[in-house]
Amino acid sequence: MNDAPRKDKLLISTLRNRIFAGAMFLTPVIATIWIFNFLLNLVTAWFPKRHFPLLNHMLGGYLLKLLVLLLVVLILYGIGMASFHLGKRATRLVDNFFLNIPVISGIYKFLKQFRDWIEHRSDSMFSSVVLVHYPNEQSYAIGLMTANTQPLIAAHILDEDGQPLPCVNVFIPTTPNPTSGFFLIFPKREVIFLDMDVSTAINLIISGGAIVGEPPPPKAPHDH
Repeated sequence: MNDAPRKDKLLISTLRNRIFAGAMFLTPVIATIWIFNFLLNLVTAWFPKRHFPLLNHMLGGYLLKLLVLLLVVLILYGIGMASFHLGKRATRLVDNFFLNIPVISGIYKFLKQFRDWIEHRSDSMFSSVVLVHYPNEQSYAIGLMTANTQPLIAAHILDEDGQPLPCVNVFIPTTPNPTSGFFLIFPKREVIFLDMDVSTAINLIISGGAIVGEPPPPKAPHDH
C-alpha cells in the first residue's frame, strides 16, 4: 500500500518534467514568431493598407504585410546601392545636414555612433578573443582585444626590472548588452588568447554563458 503514493509522486514528477520540456522546446519558436510579427507590424505600419482592401483581407492582411516588407527590403537595397556608388561624399552631406540641426543633431550623433559600432563589430575591430583576470585575481572574464597599447601609455607600465611591458587594449563587454562594457589595459604576458571567433564570444556573453557554441575543428598536423 505504500507503493501507491510513491507511484503518484513519480507520475506527477514525470508529467511536470514533460510539460517543462515541451515549454522549453516551444519557447524559442513562439518568441521568434512573436518578434517577427512585432517587427513586421512595425515596419509596415506606415503603409496605407485601406487603399488595398482586397489584399488587406487576404490571410487577415498578412499577405499585404509581407508584400510591403518585400518593398521595404527592395528600397533599402536601392539605397544601399546608391550609397555604395555615391561613396563617402553623400555620407558626409547627410551627416552635415543632420548634425547642424539643433536637438536632432544629438539624436543623430548617438544613432550614428551605434550604427558605426554595429558595422565594425567584426574581427577587423576585435583582433582576438582573450581571457583576463577581472574583476579580481580569482576571477576570469572574456574580453575582446582591440589593439596593442600605444607606447606612450605602455611606457608607464613597468616589469619587476623597471622595463616597459608590452600591453594590449581589451574591451570587456557586459551581459546581456555587449554594446556597453569596460576598456582595460593588460600586460600581454597576463592575457590568455583563446581559439574562439568573435561572434561565438559575443553570443556567449549575451547569453550569460548559456550558449557555448561548437568547439573548433582540430587543426591538421603540419607536414615536416
